[in-house]
Amino acid sequence: MQLRQKFGLLVLIYMLSLSANLVLSGWCILVYFRSAFIEFESDFAWEHRIERLRTLSRQQRDLLEEERDVRRLLADYTDLHAELSSGMATLRADGAGQLPAGAWSPIEDAVARADAAVRSRLAQLADARSPRDSPTSLPGTDPAAFVDLDRLLGRLAGTLADERHSNVAAVADVQQRVVKILTINAACGAALCALGVVFVTRWVIRPVGALREAARQMSGGNLSHRIQARSRDELGKLAGEVNQMAATIVEMQARLIERERLAAAGEMFTRVAHNIRNPLAGMRGLAEATAERHADNPQTVECQSRITDTIDRFEKWLRDVQQSVSPMTLDIQPARIDELVANVVTVLRPMADRRRVKVETRVDPAAHRVRIDAAHVEQALVALLTNAVQASEPGQSVRVVVEPGSEQRGSWWLAVEDDGAGIRPEIRNAILLPYFTTKPDGNGVGLAIVNNVVRAHGGQLTVESEPGRGSRFLATMPGLVTEQE
Repeated sequence: MQLRQKFGLLVLIYMLSLSANLVLSGWCILVYFRSAFIEFESDFAWEHRIERLRTLSRQQRDLLEEERDVRRLLADYTDLHAELSSGMATLRADGAGQLPAGAWSPIEDAVARADAAVRSRLAQLADARSPRDSPTSLPGTDPAAFVDLDRLLGRLAGTLADERHSNVAAVADVQQRVVKILTINAACGAALCALGVVFVTRWVIRPVGALREAARQMSGGNLSHRIQARSRDELGKLAGEVNQMAATIVEMQARLIERERLAAAGEMFTRVAHNIRNPLAGMRGLAEATAERHADNPQTVECQSRITDTIDRFEKWLRDVQQSVSPMTLDIQPARIDELVANVVTVLRPMADRRRVKVETRVDPAAHRVRIDAAHVEQALVALLTNAVQASEPGQSVRVVVEPGSEQRGSWWLAVEDDGAGIRPEIRNAILLPYFTTKPDGNGVGLAIVNNVVRAHGGQLTVESEPGRGSRFLATMPGLVTEQE
């Protein structure tokens, strides 16, 4: 996961948390509180309407018991009766699903009885000659109708009041639920924030801290310090690049030190070789002149030949050593590496046959043409193949392999492998240095020349070896010529 994707995930987490908080809070307010208060307000409105009906019923009863003119009494009663009837009709129509079951039938009976009592009273008032002749109370078939109606409406209002109190308790319970939900939501938000802090610490703060520590160590000269890359995001890739930069700086410093050391050694050796070659040339000329003067004495001729051969070997050693410590000038040209390998193997075949060592070659067709200094690469391959043959036992084989590189485009590699005794781990890094050798008759410049040739081409020579399991010298080189070129 890339760094921008990680930050995008964190932003998404916080946005989801905020959205969930807002949605839950709004839902609680709109649904829970609204439904609870709607029921509360509905019960309160019903209770108010019923109380109004009770008041109208009482006013009707009180009006009919008054001793007044029949016409005025009838007019006032008609207004009260119209309002009571309208309220009863509305209550009956709207309260079908609101009023308690079975509460409406007794009320209708009480209303019918009250109407009958009213009609009877009005008839009595109409028959009376004067107000003094009218009865003082409500006669009729059911004088308690208004009392029953008031009692039933009061009972219904009490039931609604109880429901209203229940709704108040429900509102309180809803409030507790809302508080609990908001508390849980806040806890989840805090947990998400803590999780975001953990992720930012792990994904950003720690890698940046590791990079700062690496910069501090490297600026102080500790170029061996490395960062442990624990991710594959941009910071992980940056840590790998910093490690690669440190390794490159170490390698460049080593090359610079080696170059300076070789330059100093080359300058010193050039002066020494010049001072040595003059007397050697004189000694060689004297030996040749002595051999010519005493040509009839075989013993003298043989002694002088030994002197000249020794001087020639010493001259060759001086040239090899001077070449190993002198800066190398390359003439890079396209060449056929398969032909170069074949020529070297042909030259060294007699030596391999004498030691009964088999030499095998495998050159990939995709790596036939390369850009190299053919003379120097041939010299390096001769040194590598000679060492491999000399390190092998009779019956063993030496392999020369050339293939295109897989890690870097335009590269190729040459490997010389043997099945000999191998190289001890403690000297593996020292065998490429000048003058280091493990052979009784070696001079320690062969592998140093190979290493110089490979480095001069911009490549790298690595040694893979285990005691008793042979050695593998791998030269990774640039300059592969592709088919498109």
